[in-house]
Amino acid sequence: MFDRLRKALHLPGGPNAARPVSNQEVVRWAANQRLAVVPQAVDGHFDLGGDLNGHPWRLECGNPTRDYVRGLELRGRADLGVDPDAAVMVLNRPLQESLEGNAYNAITDTLQTTVNASLPEEMRWLAMFEEVTWPGLPASFRQHFAVVAERMETAQRWIHAPVVSQLLNMVEGEGGEVRAQSPLLLMLVRGKVYLRMEHTQRSLTEIAQATQLLLAAAQGALQNLPPPPPAGVPTEGGAGPQ
Repeated sequence: MFDRLRKALHLPGGPNAARPVSNQEVVRWAANQRLAVVPQAVDGHFDLGGDLNGHPWRLECGNPTRDYVRGLELRGRADLGVDPDAAVMVLNRPLQESLEGNAYNAITDTLQTTVNASLPEEMRWLAMFEEVTWPGLPASFRQHFAVVAERMETAQRWIHAPVVSQLLNMVEGEGGEVRAQSPLLLMLVRGKVYLRMEHTQRSLTEIAQATQLLLAAAQGALQNLPPPPPAGVPTEGGAGPQ
């Protein structure tokens, strides 16, 4: 599957395409990648899905569910069943700065001393957890992205080389200057991997990149994170924010 998706990154309709990709083109592309696809009535809205080692995943494109996303939003989810206590978030620097400013304003405007549970989860994480880094994480990655986690060891296991490579390719490859400034968020929480990003370029290349990033992150979690502990066995730390 990964080889097919890599080849898809060289399809027409890339970042410099003159028009947005149509649902018909998405359907043809998905068929070539052997992915299930359900186009919606509105052009540009669709659902992709598949299976990764017995674990279902889904990537949908539609109206944004966060106010920091403009236009269309690509949302991905992979149900993996890994340790539900693992809590890690990767986001690009412009989104980090925007969310931190919004979280600060939300707290100070209401004179709160605790994190408001009504705030989006990613904003609460920025207030609750520290940014982490470790030797071996490329300087270019740290320039473009922040990693926020409850435990650095979990982040280090999950953000392995393929995930780093996929993220850097999105912001340093063709069309990367635009992509680097557009919201991009990757989360590991409650045993699942989530992806949220602005569908800025409306291209097949961007859809293929999002799919490949979601699958690389899911594969990394399956390979490098422990399974959930048996029922009734106590675990260290909390279960992460809800």
